[in-house]
Parts: sequence; C-alpha cells; structure tokens
Amino acid sequence: MRVEAQPMEEPKRKLARLEEFIPDTANGMIYDFGRFVSVYLNPRLIPLGFVTVCESAIHDLQKGVSSVTSRPIVYGLVGHSPMIYARLRLELPNIADAIFSAEFAGAVRALVNAKHVALAARPSR
Repeated sequence: MRVEAQPMEEPKRKLARLEEFIPDTANGMIYDFGRFVSVYLNPRLIPLGFVTVCESAIHDLQKGVSSVTSRPIVYGLVGHSPMIYARLRLELPNIADAIFSAEFAGAVRALVNAKHVALAARPSR
C-alpha cells in the first residue's frame, strides 16, 4: 500500500493539542511528545517520513541534544530511562490514529509493527 505525501499543517496543529484527540491516556508524556515533535514535521510527509521524524525526535530526546542544531535540548522529556522512550515509540500508531486519515495512520502502524517485528527477530548479543 502506497500512501502519497500529505500536508502536515493540520497534523502539526493536532500534535500540539494531542490531549484533545487522545483524552485520558495513561501516558501523559504523549502530550509533551506531541508538542515537541510537532516542530520537527516537514510541510509534506509520507508515513515513513512521519515515523522517521518521530524516531529522530526520540533519539534527540534520549541524547538531550538536537541533531539539527547540535544544541542541548531543555525539555521535560529529556533524561528518562530507555523504557520511557521505547514506550513513546510504541505509541506512534496511536498518535497517528489521532491525527491522520485512516489510510495514513494504517501505513504508520504497519511500519512501526514491521520495525518492532524486525527488532524482535534479531539475535541477542
């Protein structure tokens, strides 16, 4: 299934106000992540682009340094355990369901699931 690039103006606005679109989540950090990642979005993205942007943002939060500016990130999502960031990664399909069309969100879900399966299949060291 190929999903065309879509404008990100509306998803960007929704990300900044995720609490309106994903009410009562057990993981309130999702709202902070939505606000944080909204500034990372390009004007048009395909599902893989959205997943890549989110992964880049999570990586930057883990390191505490912006990969774009090389400056320290001062934000409440910096400095947490790897499990917190893994949890954010698992929430990407739910975030996509809240801000995108069903087709686009389904493609995001498939990409995240495929990556999760590939990581689980890797031999442990």
